[in-house]
Amino acid sequence: MRLRLTLWFVVGVALLAIAGVAVTYTLLARQLQADIDDMLAQQLSLFGRAVSTADGTETLVELTRRYLAGPGAENLRRDGVILALQTTDGTVVASTGDVALEQLPEAAGLLEGGERVLTTVDTPAGPYRLAGTSVSAGDTRIASVEVGVSLAGLRSTLRRVLILVAGGAAAGSLAVGYGSWFLVGRALDPVRRITRTASAISRADLSRRIGYSGPDDEIGELAATMDAMLDRLQEAFKAQESFITDVSHELRTPLTIAKGHIQVLDREAVFDPEVVRREHRLVLEELDRMNRLVGDLLTLARATRVDFLRRETVDVDGLLRMLVEQGPHLADRRWRLDDLPGGTALVDQDRLIQVFLNLMHNAVAHTDPGEVIALGGRWDRLGLAAPVGRAVPPPSGWVQLWVRDEGAGMTAEVRGRLFDRFYRGPEGVAAAPGSDGRVRDDGTTAVAEAPMNQHLGLGLAIVAALVRAHEGRVDVESAVGAGSRFTVTLPG
Repeated sequence: MRLRLTLWFVVGVALLAIAGVAVTYTLLARQLQADIDDMLAQQLSLFGRAVSTADGTETLVELTRRYLAGPGAENLRRDGVILALQTTDGTVVASTGDVALEQLPEAAGLLEGGERVLTTVDTPAGPYRLAGTSVSAGDTRIASVEVGVSLAGLRSTLRRVLILVAGGAAAGSLAVGYGSWFLVGRALDPVRRITRTASAISRADLSRRIGYSGPDDEIGELAATMDAMLDRLQEAFKAQESFITDVSHELRTPLTIAKGHIQVLDREAVFDPEVVRREHRLVLEELDRMNRLVGDLLTLARATRVDFLRRETVDVDGLLRMLVEQGPHLADRRWRLDDLPGGTALVDQDRLIQVFLNLMHNAVAHTDPGEVIALGGRWDRLGLAAPVGRAVPPPSGWVQLWVRDEGAGMTAEVRGRLFDRFYRGPEGVAAAPGSDGRVRDDGTTAVAEAPMNQHLGLGLAIVAALVRAHEGRVDVESAVGAGSRFTVTLPG
């Protein structure tokens, strides 16, 4: 690319230089020739005034000789002009004998009736610029006069100018080529570093960065974007490795348990039907647990697909009432309904119900019987609660729906990683729903009745994924001993 760009620059400059030389040469040639034409016209005018009193051929010849013998000859010599007078009777008076202007066809044409001539002619001494006119006494044409100047000096000047300008253009093109090679090389240096960095990156080492330090231009923006992309890739690989490790651990547990129960049966010499039924039931429970885990993982994987959601117009108040009515079936809590926002929202109702059932199970897991769990909502028409990257609110604004409880709450450390998959709290209990980490009077950890995915630490991860699929966000407000409030913000 460096060579191609340099060649393009050089070719472009060379074409411009050629055009500039051609234009300069043409304009200069026209200007110099115009100056010569003006000078010849001035010489004819001076000669005309000098012989204006001639009343015949003899008088004209005499006045011409006087003109050429006096100051007029000095003017002609200074400008390098040749003057020739030819009368109708054949008399010729010329300032020099080197070039016989009177013998040119243009001179004969003036005697035969031409009014004026201005042209370039070829002579044995080289090209000349010729200007001529007829001379009359009264109404009678008695002679013709021609003045001419050699074009050798003009053409020599033009050649020198052409050589100088062409040489300057060539030198300029070479300088532009060298400068372009240097500047393009510097400009493309971040690109080469990007290439080297990209080629050096592997799954085993994602820590390499471009580290661009230069002007904040397009190349700088590209380098910064690549570094940001590499940061995201490194985080994604770390999350993937952590996810695979956690999944393998979570799947190993039910498999080990199921295997242990089957081995218990293998050691039995005589099968007790009650023992077989008990072990069979426990194995099925572990298999159901694995099945739910696989289903939750599929939900997380599919949540990023564009066709994941099936949006429809949903009555927000009706949805909240329905969820509160299901509350008593989840656990013995005081289920409340806070403010109702009214209106409708374009959402996937089944997925939104899944979001709030997980949040409700989470509230159950962190509260005791008889404590309050409440749902509610409100509209934000101004878009003040818009997620990052969605500064322009949708036509209907943003709807905020929440689930709050008056349970144990959580620390800032747990709250910061609450939506991570399989995250375990600082005491080894699940940060996701399924265990609140509180110690009862008998020394055991309080574990609420919650669906299996909560124990596996996927409940809130699924909540976050489904809310992101709706182009919304979920926020948590919590403090130890003061309960928690999960707020889901969705476009209306």
